[in-house]
Amino acid sequence: MSKYEHTITRRVEFSETDMAGIVHFSQFFRYMESAEHDLFRAVGLSVATNVDGVHFGWPRVRAECDYTSPLRFEDLVEVRVVVREVRNKALLLDFFFTKVSDGGRTPVARGALTTVCTQRNADGGMSAVAIPPQITEQLVSAPREALEPS
Repeated sequence: MSKYEHTITRRVEFSETDMAGIVHFSQFFRYMESAEHDLFRAVGLSVATNVDGVHFGWPRVRAECDYTSPLRFEDLVEVRVVVREVRNKALLLDFFFTKVSDGGRTPVARGALTTVCTQRNADGGMSAVAIPPQITEQLVSAPREALEPS
């Protein structure tokens, strides 16, 4: 188990494709979120974490995705999430999408998310806060070589 990267594999569903028969661009953001949640679970955390009775969340403040090759219905895709950087109040995550087939592996996209650690206030609002040690002990910044496509 790694504290800085995790990979999920999924098959493209028909409902995720557009009229051209390729995965709609917006689905990649759903794939990123799914991989992010699975990373948290893999290290024993949740994106909806309670520490000492305080509720922490991770709203996105930046999201991007660059596409290089299409995915189609029933393609098998690996989504690798890497913790690029753990900052005082934020996590920077990189995502590498690879189509897996009998003929090999094809990079199809690369994405990134910046999420900020927040706590729920008594009035129901949110405030950005330092990431608690219980979380930074489980999620760490990746070494430079992990930030390259595999």
